[in-house]
Amino acid sequence: MSQLCLLSGIAKTKRRRFLGAASVKPWSFIISIMFESYYPKKFCREFVQIKGSGQLVNIMATVKEIKPAMDDWVRVDRYDEYRRICKRYGLIVRTDTVFRMSKKKNILKNVIGGKRLTTTYAFGLPFNGSSKDGLVHVFIAKSKGNLENCFRDGWYPLIIKHRVIDRPGIDIFKFGYNLGYPKCCVGFFRQFNNWYKYSYLYEAFKNTKKNRYHYLSNPCTRDITYSYIYHMPCAYNCKATIELARKIKKAIYAEEPEFVEKIDRHLKLPLLIFYEIKFYAFDGEIKNGKLHYKDVYFIGQMSENNLYESDLKRGNCVFLEDRDVVILNNGKLIRRIRWQRRNFAPEIPFIVQFN
Repeated sequence: MSQLCLLSGIAKTKRRRFLGAASVKPWSFIISIMFESYYPKKFCREFVQIKGSGQLVNIMATVKEIKPAMDDWVRVDRYDEYRRICKRYGLIVRTDTVFRMSKKKNILKNVIGGKRLTTTYAFGLPFNGSSKDGLVHVFIAKSKGNLENCFRDGWYPLIIKHRVIDRPGIDIFKFGYNLGYPKCCVGFFRQFNNWYKYSYLYEAFKNTKKNRYHYLSNPCTRDITYSYIYHMPCAYNCKATIELARKIKKAIYAEEPEFVEKIDRHLKLPLLIFYEIKFYAFDGEIKNGKLHYKDVYFIGQMSENNLYESDLKRGNCVFLEDRDVVILNNGKLIRRIRWQRRNFAPEIPFIVQFN
């Protein structure tokens, strides 16, 4: 969960701030345990102990002041501990609101505009001493000025009286800048982050020269620990993104070199991407346009989108044919996934490996 790129939340309130939307070659990996949480030996280990490692790189980059600020989500009952850890690392914390998650089916029938929400469905409540459960949305930074800028623009779509209210477009720009994202990527995101018209990851793919897919511009593993970036790049060879990722990588290497080695290996795995929250990583390699593999892992985060893992596990080769996804096992057809045009969250599958 996080950032300019992905969250859509909801809330039931009259106040704007109470809203809802966080040295082995890859071929030898056992991918089923590849994306487990990472526990640093020392640097920022305390954060992982209370909330997992999903935003670990983001936190490290903020501690090192490479990122000016970030937002995060913390269980209400762990907030006091989280704040103490932030203080230990010189970070200032500002709370926003409490997210109480809800199932998608509970929203679509009762909320006008609910179908426009994409990945996160939550009711928002004010954060106070009476809060018992949910996730508190927080902003952290080392500078008060950076913290205030991020807090001012860092809000998400919400519901007032059962109707979705979108944020102003200018806040999307400003929030991206306040989080330290490259201007070119913020602009590209603003243009193509329209789930009714575009598949963003595919648009970035089209905007990249063939076979120039740089691993430091790989955004697909950002929510599962192993990525240097937390934004959606404008291209998979974006110079500004690569430069930002290099700074973060260098800073982390000075503290946790083993973590850097693992991130690099994960970022270079071949991927089959359907759209923003449906994609698969493979223990394999691409040869002559076909992805040959030993194992596969769904990394799209939302389990209801994991429609093809069982078929992919039965195969050992996958490729595209007229936008259909063809799965083979030693040349025998396992399944052909037919491409279908969709009006919302369009899927345009592609295979890519970042090098």
